[in-house]
Amino acid sequence: MVRSIRKLFLLFPLILMFIFNTINVYANKNLVFDDAGLFTQEERLALEEEANNLSSEYNMDIVIVTTNDAAGKTSREYADDFFDYGGFGVGPDYDGILFLIDMDNREAYISTSGIAIRYLTDLRLDKILDRVFDEGLLDGDYYGAAMGFLKGTRTYLEAGIPSDQYNEPEKVVKPKKITVIDVIIGLVGGLIASGSFYFGTKARYKTPRTYNQYFYKNNSIVNLSPTTDRLIYSHVTHRVIPKPSNTSSRSNSGRSTVHRSSSGRTHGGRGRKF
Repeated sequence: MVRSIRKLFLLFPLILMFIFNTINVYANKNLVFDDAGLFTQEERLALEEEANNLSSEYNMDIVIVTTNDAAGKTSREYADDFFDYGGFGVGPDYDGILFLIDMDNREAYISTSGIAIRYLTDLRLDKILDRVFDEGLLDGDYYGAAMGFLKGTRTYLEAGIPSDQYNEPEKVVKPKKITVIDVIIGLVGGLIASGSFYFGTKARYKTPRTYNQYFYKNNSIVNLSPTTDRLIYSHVTHRVIPKPSNTSSRSNSGRSTVHRSSSGRTHGGRGRKF
């Protein structure tokens, strides 16, 4: 009995170490996907640590992705799909943010989901993209750009949700269907335009009637008379120009423009070419 207790006592540190390692591995999710090979191993690990710290603090997934092949998608479509189909997002609203460096479309894109849409308004996303570009994206310092994203995101997460924040669905312009009347109007308009051009050109190239330019009697008549201008009346009008009124009840600074991804989820986001 004593021997069994002694063995258990010796194994206890090993059991604790196993539990600790298990918890540590589970806590640190894989949040950096450098498919384009833009980071060194040390840079990737540093980004992974910072992304995990930020994710844990605000209970959302902060993901960084690079790619050389967007598979024919736009940067927005690729970022949204990577987040949705990659199983990211915390809670029922899939809270999280994804930062994409798309070397295929040459665009940096930030996709937001869930509560992150409210934190990162359009204006704040633009500010974060400014930081991404300022901290090395154009110079090929992709690690600096990714760190700029994380630092900028942390700043606005710490600031909290703006008091004037609101979501606004993206305006989609549907293409107009061509009708028979549109075709007829187009044909008639084309005939009128081409006919006007034809007859106008023909008239311009018609040979003008000529006169004897050496007929000195007609060409030598000159009538000179003095001309003076006199101010008869003047009138000055004064008018107060009213300041433009704010017709919108909500400020654009708090707007988060949202759209639907291919999975049907709601996303915010902003991108910029480089």
